[in-house]
Amino acid sequence: MYLQPMYLQTRYLEHAQDVLGQWLAWRRAGEVALVVVTTTQGGGVRAPGALMAVSAAGESCGYLSGGCIDADVVNHARQALRSGRIARLRYGNGSPFIDMPLPCGGAIEVCVLPDAEAGVLRVCRDRLAARQPVTLTLAESGALGEGYPSVPGALSFRYTPKLRLRIAGRGADSLALARLAMASGIPTELQLREGAEAQEAWRLGIDSVTHLTLPSTLPTLDDDPWTAFLLAFHDVDWEAALLAQALKGSAFYIGAVGSRTTHARRCERLRAAGITEGQIGRIHGPVGLIPSMREASTLAVSILAEIVEAYQRKVVAGSVLDIDTRKDLAQPQAESAPFAETT
Repeated sequence: MYLQPMYLQTRYLEHAQDVLGQWLAWRRAGEVALVVVTTTQGGGVRAPGALMAVSAAGESCGYLSGGCIDADVVNHARQALRSGRIARLRYGNGSPFIDMPLPCGGAIEVCVLPDAEAGVLRVCRDRLAARQPVTLTLAESGALGEGYPSVPGALSFRYTPKLRLRIAGRGADSLALARLAMASGIPTELQLREGAEAQEAWRLGIDSVTHLTLPSTLPTLDDDPWTAFLLAFHDVDWEAALLAQALKGSAFYIGAVGSRTTHARRCERLRAAGITEGQIGRIHGPVGLIPSMREASTLAVSILAEIVEAYQRKVVAGSVLDIDTRKDLAQPQAESAPFAETT
């Protein structure tokens, strides 16, 4: 078995919160570069705003491609740390690195910052950890900022909190989905009734387990707009209480296992309980991209795929809203210019 030397170890983290957290940890111990994908053309594994941290020892965290350019970027980042100069690199079409073509036929541009502002990156990391979106700006000079860009020509990248999953249920469906989500790096809370199932969850490596006692005394709701909730109970009393509670929150996805007939009956009970049609319409059922999955493992894949798709739609919608907000902020300035000239 081949073991990488410590100085060549790579951490394949991808969320900005994790990469920035590692950058800050390395910064406390010494020099570290921040690499930002600034532009992509054609196909690209990562979108603009993807981050990589590179220590002076050559350790890296995060990735920028499917392996096509990352090792070379690490080398350039270490050179930037030695020289103290910002580096701007282009790979693929129009690149001087003709020996490193991109199979996708596109291009990737990155900016290597050997001395990024720790205060700005700490604010961004802390906001993401607090489950709040954040916008990082990059000026042509290499200066970083947080919030909407105030410098002409500055780039901005919006980062959203991690997808979080809360599962309430019992049996194999709950355990299978929790295991798959955790293996995918998704923070997951599992709410269970039975002590024996909690023991099994811990045995499987699921750490965040909450014990459910009675439908009338549910744990405090802490779903945020980046949380998905999945109900995997086959018990009328628990279903009604848990769904009614979830619908009071801001989870972007609420789903409940069961057939079409089961879901129709569930909706009728919620109507009888006074839940509005608009709220009932938030509930996905039957859940999953692939219908009629009969095994817990394949049902988990189907459900998680549907949740990730919904999360991605929310991320894209937030980015569009962010762009529109910036346009709205800029519009009054454009309209006020003629007035300023006349005075």
